[in-house]
Amino acid sequence: MERHAQKISVIIPVFNNERYLPRCCDSVLGQTYKDIEVVLVDDGSTDGTPTLCDRYAAQDARVKVVHQSNGGEGAARNAGLAAASGDWIMWVDSDDWIEERWIEYFADQLHRHPDADVVITGTGVGVWRHPEPLRQFLMDRIVHTMWTSCTRRGLYDGLTFTDQKIGADVLMQIQVVWKAATVAVIPRSSGYHYEDNEQSVTRVGSIRTRLGWPKRADLELAFVRNVAPQMLNCARFDVMRGAGVIIESVRKLDVPPEEHAQKRALLKRLRGYVWNGLFHLPLRSMRRKEYATALGSLRKALR
Repeated sequence: MERHAQKISVIIPVFNNERYLPRCCDSVLGQTYKDIEVVLVDDGSTDGTPTLCDRYAAQDARVKVVHQSNGGEGAARNAGLAAASGDWIMWVDSDDWIEERWIEYFADQLHRHPDADVVITGTGVGVWRHPEPLRQFLMDRIVHTMWTSCTRRGLYDGLTFTDQKIGADVLMQIQVVWKAATVAVIPRSSGYHYEDNEQSVTRVGSIRTRLGWPKRADLELAFVRNVAPQMLNCARFDVMRGAGVIIESVRKLDVPPEEHAQKRALLKRLRGYVWNGLFHLPLRSMRRKEYATALGSLRKALR
């Protein structure tokens, strides 16, 4: 069997999502590319989700279900990887849905780039060989999400998702692009559709959902410092950019009086990441639009 024709495992972690899960599963099972395995990980749901998962498994032999006690997103993703038997891994959030040719689009790219370990969307279109994919990722030329990628299963060996409430997917992606010998970056297709979920971590109006972001930033910096110290300033740039986004989110929070001190402390720490990035800009790696990104982060920090 040719590499591009090998089985693709689509992992869908789910918790209490009986509302959107049918739309998600139907879109995945209706793909034009048929050689797929769908891994549904029920992370201790208390609504009708477990029954729905089992129903899909009974109706389609390509569906595999994992039921586990609630352990959070990281544990669910790890369980999905452990259960997956495909040669390639793709991810779909249970809130979301994909157009019928979405997986075929990536399978075609695997055919065009048979040496690639990862096919992922981004603005840095091209085929990049180790260690350059890490630089492309840190400069935000590769998307910071798993949902628009197809990754060789073996790259996940020895890696586990953390229990971070925010940014765990980014931390995994950094490790994956570092391990990859070759990464093919392709233009973004419109085939993946996100549900605008009011309960998502970045939208829930609570300071607690943002307090974990500095740890996620520190883990990224520590990883790059350890494996590729020559790219540390690129990591500082990436963290600076992300901190600017979180600053905007935190500033808009209407918190009760007892959380005002927490909000001020978090904003101060986030601004620190911005100053650190600005003082260590990776000038040799930057393109014009990345100077605009740095300026945008500065403006957010000064507001």
